[in-house]
Amino acid sequence: MICINVEATFPKVDLRNKHSRANRHRRRTSCCRRKKGEKEKRRKRFFLKGTSPGYRTEICRMVNSVMRYIIFIELLYMLNKATAATSPCPQFFRYTRNDVFEAMGQVEIPSPPKNVALHLKIGLSVATSLPSKYVGRLELAQSREESVKAIQQGRSLFYLVHFPVRRPIPVLTGIWFNNQRYCSGPRASGRVVTSIFLEHTLFPPGILPTSGSQGNSVETRPNFDEFVPPVQDQRPNVITIPLPTQTRPNPSLPSKMTTEKPFFSNKDNTFDTFESSNYSDCGRSSNNNNGTINLLIARGMKTSPGQWPWLVAIFIVKIEFEFQCAGSLVTNKHIITAAHCMKLDEVTLPASTMLVSLGRYRLREWREPGSVNREVEEYRLHPNYKGDYKDQTADSDLAVLILREPVEFSPFIKPVCLWSGSTDLRDIVGFSGYVVGWGRDEFGNPYLAEPRMSMVPIVSQEDCLWSNAGFIAFTSNRTLCGGSRNGSGPCNGDSGSGLVIRNSDGRYQLRGIVSRSILDRTTMSCDLTQFVVYVDVAKHMDWIRTQIAT
Repeated sequence: MICINVEATFPKVDLRNKHSRANRHRRRTSCCRRKKGEKEKRRKRFFLKGTSPGYRTEICRMVNSVMRYIIFIELLYMLNKATAATSPCPQFFRYTRNDVFEAMGQVEIPSPPKNVALHLKIGLSVATSLPSKYVGRLELAQSREESVKAIQQGRSLFYLVHFPVRRPIPVLTGIWFNNQRYCSGPRASGRVVTSIFLEHTLFPPGILPTSGSQGNSVETRPNFDEFVPPVQDQRPNVITIPLPTQTRPNPSLPSKMTTEKPFFSNKDNTFDTFESSNYSDCGRSSNNNNGTINLLIARGMKTSPGQWPWLVAIFIVKIEFEFQCAGSLVTNKHIITAAHCMKLDEVTLPASTMLVSLGRYRLREWREPGSVNREVEEYRLHPNYKGDYKDQTADSDLAVLILREPVEFSPFIKPVCLWSGSTDLRDIVGFSGYVVGWGRDEFGNPYLAEPRMSMVPIVSQEDCLWSNAGFIAFTSNRTLCGGSRNGSGPCNGDSGSGLVIRNSDGRYQLRGIVSRSILDRTTMSCDLTQFVVYVDVAKHMDWIRTQIAT
């Protein structure tokens, strides 16, 4: 057996020395702690000398008070800047603030008329570019019921204006109420200036629109796009509709209405070559929705039968009827449309291949009550229209169709008033017109079963050209531009549709014809983030009068 020497294997431990080292370490640690505690006490005595035991709570309260004071000063500064903005017409517009100290505008319309649609439009200008597509909002200051009650009692009508940016505060450039200018002011000054138009329509009981009222805004930025996409004719996609088995007889004539003078003219819009009993109803809607304002066609809302009684659907007669374009009835046998609608795949169409439908609402319902169909005897193109696919200009894109047989006017068939006011484009810049058609919608449908209406703000030639260099190729001094550039507006299938402007008498006058748009290469369709180009009818009135006089 082997014995192991324990002492030789495990060294002896000096317990006395061990305890001595531990004690020395304990004393050094205790000393460091005492020194650290003394330093902390000296620091507290230096910084908090004379404070109460709840010094931490007091410090938090003081910090919070200072922060609140700083925020309050900042809000006061913003408020002072807002109220410092000067209104060009303080009796109608003034700056105010909401509960969170945000700058706002307030519009007051004293004693507005009763029992009519009330359309308010304001122009704003701000010396900056907007950070998003939000351009602000115009709304009633009170509920609709309270506002209508105020109108009936002869009190003022108030609106609130929500600005798209906090700084700088937008300045007011104009107020229009029912197409009457109430106020005007200078634009903002700066390297970049954004012009904004906000609109609101109040429909009193009895004349509510079919789909409700919505505000509309227009944003115009003076920037220049470097990339210029190709242009595109507003040519519709072809649709097919079965041939009708019969044509309904003409509806009876409506009662005669009194002729009124248009807002933009000092003379009656009548012609000696036509019966005054027929033409006195020009530009009148049959369903009392004269003031309806909706977004439209692409991203549009519904219209109603008889609301736009001059709207005409133009078809090509083949084995089946193919929808080609829209047009506007101007007499009992003349229709105005776009000249490029007289072509299909660069082939000129003979008049014998065309058929027009008047009083039509549902595009595919040939036996629709109130609608009639007519053959085209001939059509006449503007002499300056070249018809060459290389010619992109919309300058003279006009055609007048002459019906084989005249139509009788009815609540669903009426002519639009021809333009008889000033031909200067500057006189209508800032106003809004309306376009109605069955064209392509925002979902890509090539046509619609029922027409939709669009409100089109009219812009200056300068704003149009600066927005996109592509417009230089197909605009002229005989064209005009318009659109909201928000994805709504006339598109493929709306070629030839009329741009009409409503005057103070409730009549609509024809000012433009849908002609050209910028091509969106992604959808290979119209780019409604750009303006749409129209033929300016006012610049061609001599030629139009000559055509409809024969």
